[in-house]
Amino acid sequence: MPKKLLNLYRLKHTLPFIVFIFLLQLSLVKTDDTANAKRSQSTNFALVGTISAFVIIMLIVIWACFRHRLAAVNKNRIPDVNDPEIARAEASLVETLDEAARQNYERARLFQEAYPPDGISTDITLSQFLSIQEKGVSAWEFEPDLHHTHCFVECRTEIAFYDGECCVQTNLPLPKQQEVYYWEAKMYEKPSSTTVAVGLATKPYPLFRLPGWNRHSVSYFSDSGLKYYNSPFNGKTYGPQFQQGDVIGVGFRPRTGTIFFTRNGKKLDDAFTGMKMNLFPTVGANGPCCVHVNFGQLGFVFIEANVKKWGLAPSMGTLAPPPAYGSERGSILLESSSRGRPSEDIPRISYTQVGMEVQPEAALDISLADLTLPPPSYSSVDRYFDRQSVLSESSETYLLEGEQNDSRRNSYEITSRHDQHRTG
Repeated sequence: MPKKLLNLYRLKHTLPFIVFIFLLQLSLVKTDDTANAKRSQSTNFALVGTISAFVIIMLIVIWACFRHRLAAVNKNRIPDVNDPEIARAEASLVETLDEAARQNYERARLFQEAYPPDGISTDITLSQFLSIQEKGVSAWEFEPDLHHTHCFVECRTEIAFYDGECCVQTNLPLPKQQEVYYWEAKMYEKPSSTTVAVGLATKPYPLFRLPGWNRHSVSYFSDSGLKYYNSPFNGKTYGPQFQQGDVIGVGFRPRTGTIFFTRNGKKLDDAFTGMKMNLFPTVGANGPCCVHVNFGQLGFVFIEANVKKWGLAPSMGTLAPPPAYGSERGSILLESSSRGRPSEDIPRISYTQVGMEVQPEAALDISLADLTLPPPSYSSVDRYFDRQSVLSESSETYLLEGEQNDSRRNSYEITSRHDQHRTG
């Protein structure tokens, strides 16, 4: 068989085999592509399912946190003081009090009915605002009512209770400009038998009651660690008790009306929310004790309040401080102690007049009262020191000499005119 025919024969028999192999490979490629597509599709489904599950879980967590937060807010929210159910519950509980406590409760209730907290304006006025700008945090001070309270205040913020149940409030309310305002009260002296209540209240408030026991007031009590609001019957467990040496802090968020407390620099849970009225720092006690309050004039025990500057105002205002002690030395007005007595800081000096030496005398003492009177004459001053006036005598001598010279000059001029007349 010729060679060409042999090649054609081989090609004729191998061509179907090649076509078969090609088709097989093509089918395999198509099968791989379909498998990859299915695999990628399943992978996409798994990825979408994972993301969807994660999103659902996150939504559930957020909803649970929000519900827990809402429950906490509702738990700490101050109820309406005009709620009839609360009034009926209090009326039934009042019957369980002794006679003295019942009379005190009724007295406070009548006081708040006669003087509601919104009866007078307690907003910071323009003059008070300017005072805060000038004095800084020193503008806040406690104002005791000596007719109705058993306490007195020293150095603006040091409160001493000595008998009976009472409280004291500041002259200015808490501001509402920044996010948080904070102040602290240190139990400087506190017997174990005395109960101290630290909190906030509106004005006017019955000062013969502790804060937290009447409407529009909240407080943290030392004897039980309970928190009270608006009534003496609704105390709730809040924090540990505090004794002498402890420092209790009070924080206020004006935007939400949230109030929280701290104890010895450790923040406790939020105590109340929804108090958006003008609130005044209030401290009360039912026995002898001494409480020192820090509005920001010193560093706080609660570190976060120092870092974020939660004080009521800057520690220093625009008003210049008083002069330093001892700066008045050398002043004639302030150094004098008695009139006519030599001053130690002013040296003695000597005078000479018309060739005469005057004995050195002490500088005259000058007082502020003398500045309103006309200045004394030389003769009166000299009589005060019991000696003759050299200045007065010299002045009189000079005047006499001047008059004699004038008379001699006049007589000379008259004689000269007579001589000229004769000569002419």
